[in-house]
Amino acid sequence: MSDIRAPGRARALITAIGNIAVDLLLPYIALLLLAPTGLSAALRLTIGGILLAGKAFGGPLVRGQFRWRLALTATVLPVAVLIGAHAAGLRDTAVMPAAAVASGAICLGDLIRTRLRDKAHRVDGLAMLILSELTASIILSSISGDARFVLARASLYTAVAGAFFLVSAVSARPFMREALKPVATQGDPIRSAAFDRCWSISRPFRLVYRGVTAGLGCVLLADAVLRIVIIYSHPAGSLITSGLTGQLPGIVLLVAWFLIGRKLVVPRALRILETEVAGMQTGKDHDPLDGDSIIAA
Repeated sequence: MSDIRAPGRARALITAIGNIAVDLLLPYIALLLLAPTGLSAALRLTIGGILLAGKAFGGPLVRGQFRWRLALTATVLPVAVLIGAHAAGLRDTAVMPAAAVASGAICLGDLIRTRLRDKAHRVDGLAMLILSELTASIILSSISGDARFVLARASLYTAVAGAFFLVSAVSARPFMREALKPVATQGDPIRSAAFDRCWSISRPFRLVYRGVTAGLGCVLLADAVLRIVIIYSHPAGSLITSGLTGQLPGIVLLVAWFLIGRKLVVPRALRILETEVAGMQTGKDHDPLDGDSIIAA
């Protein structure tokens, strides 16, 4: 079985690495490719950010799940607003918030449409995160049109995400619980039921998912601070150098968080889950005082 799943894991890893690379490089690709347009560096970086937001709107890059129509709308409309506002002669500090307002309206509209269509549908945590970052963008974009500030502004979005994950860690459904549950349950109804039971009665199980969620929040907050320091330690003319250099601490921290979670923390939750699955399949009752109990795991 492990041999069968190995190619799938390799593809998932390659996809994840490629996804991260796109997220890191897209704003700088836009900065370089749009140079002939005469747009300021701040606006070119903003267009790169809009492309990233559009990608985030689409959701996970999984066959059949990525919402291409919404992603294109969330990309084309804000870019059109940005170009139109610029052509109308507005200053960058007015153009960038206008594009962010367009993105925010699309995000809010999608949330409302989803809620009206299915009232039992839970609010999408990722959509709320995007909406929070867009709200911050509307406020921050009106402060300065300096390109270094635009780069540093992305760090403030990262800080918002970090705060979001820290709050999520103490909520009823931590973000990483929702993100990792499909991986742990593998679409198996028995494993899914066992996962929910573990969450209900096993404190160590809950601590794992709360811990990895809080850890990600701390990593993002640290990354935000370090990136701002690095960006403003470089001259204004070296945007690509300062921007890419500013990404390095975040990459190192994220890799460390991933390895610690993957090798040391999450396996404990999986052992608890496997014990519960085995018990459900055999019909064995779980005694909280039993050493093999998931509560004692």
